[in-house]
Amino acid sequence: MSARLRLLLLIALVVPGCKSYSLPGHWSPVSAQLGGADFPVSQFEGATLQLTKNSYEFGGDKGTIEIIRGPLPAQMDIHGKEGPNAGKTIPAIYLVEGDFLTVCYQLGTGDRPKDFVSPPGTKVLLIHYKRIP
Repeated sequence: MSARLRLLLLIALVVPGCKSYSLPGHWSPVSAQLGGADFPVSQFEGATLQLTKNSYEFGGDKGTIEIIRGPLPAQMDIHGKEGPNAGKTIPAIYLVEGDFLTVCYQLGTGDRPKDFVSPPGTKVLLIHYKRIP
């Protein structure tokens, strides 16, 4: 991992109130991959991701997020409370770079993703979002 990327991640974790690098906000998916193949964002039917310090909402899916402090890349667990992911815990990694958020979700039974890739044959979902002002 480059020194620049490490610095950006450190800023995102240490300065959560800094809008340009904070996770909370309103995000629109711009591209996605699932199992190594492009996944059309039109499948999300116009849903946007709303994040607060410890909750999320994406379409009819709602729940909490738990930021896991420690090793890079930054990690979170998503705990579904309402909607299609109710009762599920989804391990993920994320990266905030200015007005862009990348999240890599493990939707299957495998381990938390270690890199921002969606390998073929997996249920790893990689989504790139853009902040909505």
